[in-house]
Amino acid sequence: MAAFMSFILFMVFTLLSKNTDLESEDYYKKEIEYEQEMNALSNASRLKEKVSINSNNEYLVLQFPTKEKISNIEIELFRPDNEKDDQTISENTSKTIMIAKNKLKKGRYNIAINYQIKGEKILQKEELMID
Repeated sequence: MAAFMSFILFMVFTLLSKNTDLESEDYYKKEIEYEQEMNALSNASRLKEKVSINSNNEYLVLQFPTKEKISNIEIELFRPDNEKDDQTISENTSKTIMIAKNKLKKGRYNIAINYQIKGEKILQKEELMID
């Protein structure tokens, strides 16, 4: 009986000490904006040329379409296991954005690339592994 009670107490303390971050603090607000996000994803799927994401030893390189006029660029790097490692980068009209890998912790990231072409919102989502 004592072993069983010890096991239960161990499980309770173990589970309570786990970090369970939400994807975002303003989850409900984002749920309301879901339709706009779906439209932006649809707009991205219709593009002939998408944002290319390449990686070398030092940088994560994002290359935007060269034929279009890009504006209001916002890059969100989400770390699913720790929200403290999330990053947001804003640019105005750059065609190439380089993110230093030494500023990112190793592991999996979800990247959301928001930008506009001719006033139309575009959203491209990818999953990355940083080594």
